[in-house]
Amino acid sequence: MRFSANPACNCNAPLALRITLLAALTAPGCVSTSYGLATQRQEYSITSTEKEVEVGRKLARQVEAELTLIADEPMQARVRGIGDRLAAVCDRKELIYSFAVVEDKEVNAFSLPGGYVFVNSGLVKKAERDDELASVLAHEIAHIAARHSVKRFETNLGLQLIQLASLAAGREAKAARGVGVAIQAAQLAYARQDELEADRLAVRYLKAAGFDPAAALTFLEHLQEWEHDRLRYLPRGVVRPQYGMTHPFVPERIRAIKEELFGVADYTDYLNAPD
Repeated sequence: MRFSANPACNCNAPLALRITLLAALTAPGCVSTSYGLATQRQEYSITSTEKEVEVGRKLARQVEAELTLIADEPMQARVRGIGDRLAAVCDRKELIYSFAVVEDKEVNAFSLPGGYVFVNSGLVKKAERDDELASVLAHEIAHIAARHSVKRFETNLGLQLIQLASLAAGREAKAARGVGVAIQAAQLAYARQDELEADRLAVRYLKAAGFDPAAALTFLEHLQEWEHDRLRYLPRGVVRPQYGMTHPFVPERIRAIKEELFGVADYTDYLNAPD
């Protein structure tokens, strides 16, 4: 599920205006640097925490306007209680985290910048125990702690600048389309890397909050079973290749979690890995 509040994505705007807007958003002098506790890397950003929270708040209002918050208060309280325990031990304690359940049968959850986490009621019902539900919330908190959505937003701005500069330089349309394809491939690759990083961080947060970290593994194994039951094939039984996915294959995620839990995965996990 995706909610976009990127004003630079208005493809109907004149080319010169789009370049000016993107250049302003990525202007030097707005860049700050800090050490990311979650990622353990020195990171650069043009988006302050205050701006991140502001954007997240606006997106959360949009979510609540478009989706229905479930009226089951015990379910809401269960998710909030688990989420608060995990937020207390994550790597970004300066944020005020918010957790809510939306009415949807799909097994899904998503996070927004600034500390907002939404879980589908279908996922809550599928989780066999609190530890499994905690593994999902820990994964979404990890996305926020590592500022994944902020980084992808900023990366997208930079890549769009490259594409727009190519168009402004008068390159052939075919070459410009090639740049667009490369941009999309890079974005998908970054998204898959973020998912694996969030899985590894989730294991850490589960341990720190006193939940069973192995629940991250069992929930993904259950997810693999559910997905197997509802595989959607392309014509002639060809499944969608991984390079066209924003999430890694579940076996790859299972391998990453086993490596975080035990230091090494099973032999068969490496055999099943796409690389």
